[in-house]
Amino acid sequence: MSKNNNTVKGSDDNCFKSIVASPKGKEILESILKQVLKSDVEIIEFVNTELGKFNKNVKNKRTDIIVKIDGIIANVEVNTNDYIYSKFFRNFVYLVSLFSRYCVKENKNKKKIYDTITNIIQINLNFGVTDIKTDKLILENRFGNAEGHIIKNLVSYDVFVDNIKKFCYDNDEIEQYKYLLMLDMTLDELRSFYPSDEIIKEYGDALMKYSEDTFIYPYSEEEEKEMLHNTELDIAYNDGVEKGIEQKEIEMIKNFYKIGTPVEDIAKASNLSVDEVNKILKEK
Repeated sequence: MSKNNNTVKGSDDNCFKSIVASPKGKEILESILKQVLKSDVEIIEFVNTELGKFNKNVKNKRTDIIVKIDGIIANVEVNTNDYIYSKFFRNFVYLVSLFSRYCVKENKNKKKIYDTITNIIQINLNFGVTDIKTDKLILENRFGNAEGHIIKNLVSYDVFVDNIKKFCYDNDEIEQYKYLLMLDMTLDELRSFYPSDEIIKEYGDALMKYSEDTFIYPYSEEEEKEMLHNTELDIAYNDGVEKGIEQKEIEMIKNFYKIGTPVEDIAKASNLSVDEVNKILKEK
């Protein structure tokens, strides 16, 4: 699918991950996470950015954003336009997979124990239509049983950017969510959105680079149809020419044989093997 400066946004999953992988990506992601978690965030490192295969026959899954913050392992997902229950379920599977990877550690006596301290979290950035009917800006999901026993260090956050946009513009509260809002903006829209903000400038630069590096298909649908038609005609013509040349060579071989030219000499002159010449001579 072609993209250009007027359509590409950070709300696209591939675009978002490309921006986070940019030289300034760490600072950009820290600013976004700070507005979700409502606390200062310093990313210590980007952990393995690809969750493991379920088995050797499964192709590599798409790249995932997994970061280590102080006391937190966080997975960031982007969901656009169709955040349905099945995707909510899928993201929970990712979260559990992440939890199972980091829930065991060694204590001070070098004994293996379950880690009940490190928070394993998932942040779902949701854009557009969603099956989850809520007017909340950020919905916190905890996991446990009906008696109130929960796994304290396992949590996901659903961030509804459309709800945030409505809240911000209705209440003139853009500042506190500006880094989330910028994700759903094109380059043209970003130019007048906090133009002096360094993070938004860095994000805009990364978005520009992504849009420039993205292949833009240069032909319209009609032009492509015409090219396909012309190509088919060209192939048919070339096939006809090749068949014509082939037929002339066959006739020449048979004529040489009729006047008594040895098969070995015919093969040498036509760059064929003796067996190939004999096969031609047997054909009617």
